[in-house]
Amino acid sequence: MKPRPAADAEPRFLLYHLHPLSSRLLFVRHASGSVLTPRPLPFLSSPVEDDGADQELDPVLQLRLGMQIHAGLGFEPGTLVVERTFLRRAEIPRAVVNIHLAKFIALDPPHDEMRAKGGEFRPITELHGGHPVEMTVLRWAYQFLLGG
Repeated sequence: MKPRPAADAEPRFLLYHLHPLSSRLLFVRHASGSVLTPRPLPFLSSPVEDDGADQELDPVLQLRLGMQIHAGLGFEPGTLVVERTFLRRAEIPRAVVNIHLAKFIALDPPHDEMRAKGGEFRPITELHGGHPVEMTVLRWAYQFLLGG
């Protein structure tokens, strides 16, 4: 059996912007068509319901994940903040992947910077039809962010 590369099991991030005044919620869809970065989930994936839903990230891990996402996307440090109280998981072949939310903290979403990286900000209503597990992750994030 061929060993799976370690990158398959690396944490994934769902990036979003929630406008502090209008409460407009936008998620990032990447050039791959996925809403997760640094890579989409494999085809044979399934959500792990309620696993990790009540866990809170250790501040050191939160910082380390934040540094990882900034370096991976090439954003200046402090552009994104990883949510401490959102941790969901997906099962992929021979591993379980942690999925985190990362928020853009600027007043307005950095549309130009995301376009330059091949991504775009979209409301949840325009993201339907994606990978079924990603649609579940979007639902979890939406419920978490808007208190549903």
